[in-house]
Amino acid sequence: MGRIHGLSSEKIQSRERITTLFAAEIRLHLFAFALFSVFAEIYFLAKEENADDYRDVLSLAVIGFFFLFSILEYVFRLFASSRASALALLLPAAILSFLLKDIETLPHMEVPVIIAALVRLFLSFAAHKEAFIDWTGIILAAGAVYLCLGWNGFSGHLITDKLLFADLSVLVLSALQKLLRDRSGAAFPFYYFALIAVLVFALPMGDEPIDWSKAIAVGERLVSGVRDVADNASYYLSFMFQDGSYSAGYSSFNVNGERVSKSDKTQLILRTSEKPYFVFKDDETGANMKMRRNIYLSGGKGVEYESLVSLLNFMHEQGVDKEKAALFSQISKVNIEYVYLDTADEIVPNNSIMLSSGGKRVDGGVSKSKHKKGYVIDASFLDIDYGSPYFEDLIEQAQGKDNALMMSYSEADSYMWELYGIELSRVIREQDYEEFLETEPRNIVAYTDTSGATNRMIELSKELTSGINSNYEKCRIIERYLRQYPYSTDAVGGHNPDSDMSTAQGMADIADRFLFETEKGYCVHYTSSMVMLLRLAGIPARVAVGYRYAYPFEQQDSYIVGSDCAHAWPEAYFENIGWVPFEPTSAYMTATDFTWHRKAKEADTVIEKTVSKEQEYIPEIPEVEETEPEEEDNTQTTTQVLSVVIIVSLSVVLLIVLLILGTIAIRSLRYRHGTPEKKLAMDVESIKKLLRQQYTGDFIERGLLSDYVEIAPTEYQASVKAVFDVYYRSIYGNGDNVMVSQDENEMAKALREELQKGRRLKLAILP
Repeated sequence: MGRIHGLSSEKIQSRERITTLFAAEIRLHLFAFALFSVFAEIYFLAKEENADDYRDVLSLAVIGFFFLFSILEYVFRLFASSRASALALLLPAAILSFLLKDIETLPHMEVPVIIAALVRLFLSFAAHKEAFIDWTGIILAAGAVYLCLGWNGFSGHLITDKLLFADLSVLVLSALQKLLRDRSGAAFPFYYFALIAVLVFALPMGDEPIDWSKAIAVGERLVSGVRDVADNASYYLSFMFQDGSYSAGYSSFNVNGERVSKSDKTQLILRTSEKPYFVFKDDETGANMKMRRNIYLSGGKGVEYESLVSLLNFMHEQGVDKEKAALFSQISKVNIEYVYLDTADEIVPNNSIMLSSGGKRVDGGVSKSKHKKGYVIDASFLDIDYGSPYFEDLIEQAQGKDNALMMSYSEADSYMWELYGIELSRVIREQDYEEFLETEPRNIVAYTDTSGATNRMIELSKELTSGINSNYEKCRIIERYLRQYPYSTDAVGGHNPDSDMSTAQGMADIADRFLFETEKGYCVHYTSSMVMLLRLAGIPARVAVGYRYAYPFEQQDSYIVGSDCAHAWPEAYFENIGWVPFEPTSAYMTATDFTWHRKAKEADTVIEKTVSKEQEYIPEIPEVEETEPEEEDNTQTTTQVLSVVIIVSLSVVLLIVLLILGTIAIRSLRYRHGTPEKKLAMDVESIKKLLRQQYTGDFIERGLLSDYVEIAPTEYQASVKAVFDVYYRSIYGNGDNVMVSQDENEMAKALREELQKGRRLKLAILP
């Protein structure tokens, strides 16, 4: 099990970010080299000068200085914004060109300095940089070929001539892939074109055109084969070699809650034509807003016909028509492709109503054999907004009621069509429908097993739910209570190492240790705890495992579900409704947080909650004695900047000092004249930066403030969490609740200053 991406947009993992950044920089360097080489050849041909050797030196000098300015720009970005960093390059470029212009042994060497700086500056500010590079690369390639064949340019006896055409092959193939490939197809990776460039460089240049088709075909097969073999080998070997911990990814119930290591392996690919977000109108501003869609993908359940039949009949009894049903539900479709999974489970959306693979119907939740990479399943499912007040009201109405007015099969078929535009006959046969009406829900008793529950768990369940008649309110109370516990993948399971989620005893052991001793964990711990507390309160509950995926705001042809989206969550059973998921894991949003915000047209139909959930008393989690974590002696080494002339080095140091002082001055002015909300946001960013600097372990930025609470020193964790809670409230609160008070600003400022003092003290005592 692993964490999913955070509350805001998904952040790229460090390895992926470095790889992407490296590929982008290589592309910029190739473009700069090609641009200068072609125009330099045009210049010398126009002057009718035979200056191949000189052009060779200048071309290499341009790419060398371009690399130098790239390094400097990234150094400057540590202290200033991207635009300011790009502009700051003008100072070392001016000094370099001034120093080099008078060196007789290197005539005109100031030219590549100026060109490299200007190209770097232009590419940093270009609005449509990618498109510009693509089209200009194609034009440069056509120009180079024309100069070679028509004007005897680029004769081929210089190494830079071969480098140029190898360079252009990468740029052109990369551009053509973007322009011509099927959007739904997979893109060739960067190293594919790198291999092509190596092949181009190795081939001799001659007067006759070269047939590239065979080389491209061989290269494609070679790279594709090597990539597939490497990916498959690395994945399947990971099942053989384990270090006592789990890697994030899809798991069965046999997970014991021990430490989880991070993993970003692609496990599923989702494809859908539907928008990845819902649009709603903000009550305060009247502006249209977007809410990202979330989808629960469960393994091993398949289509749960009983719940569908029960819910459909109860909605009919309550007079739910098409308009009201649309307030909290809709039929959605998604295509699911398995990538790297080692399971026979059918991993499908919650409330699936129709499943098929290869044109054949899929009924069960588990296949007879494990699915291979490339297995595809098409799913139609009833997408329910579990945070909608209309659906919550339906749950409350269902409690304690017998569904006496059952529809006949034909009536249910018509009603399903009326609500969702799909016939029930496509989902379930009449014989099965009648059987579900006549029998009680199957195996519900198994989900009330409380074996292994300790006395303190029993007392906690009573404390949380006493005096509450509504089972739904009991679920929400327990959910909110558990969300007080800090999230951490560096956790332990139960006292018995064999305890896992496959049995009530295993869940009770994991839950008891989590609730009263360790008080930190991930989805396995939260889910085990909520399931057991619900059962102790008399509510049938079960564990669901799979993935929880938050779609991005941008519509795409496909969506990658990585192993870090793997999740476990509890589901409670409600009469006439079926299984409803909850989210006690504190690192994840609840159903209320990502509700669709749909409202009935008539103002008087808006449901008023009889109980204000935010005003319910939630006990604080018990205090446990915590030990101070041992600080690892992790000394960091620094790298030296590329050796340049002393004057340039001094100018760079001076420029960095000016950037730091300018940034501090601007930040001070913005902070002094900012609104309370702006001050809080600036303090939060400073606190995050200070926590990263003081933390000695590995840290991956995922966009979750809860991660920073975990890495904060023990004595500051409560204060950090309090400041972050105020920040979340200021962003996502409603009405006056978003206002930040002066006391809250002072609290954030005081925490920032305390962390700054702690960092200065730590630096002062370092040897």
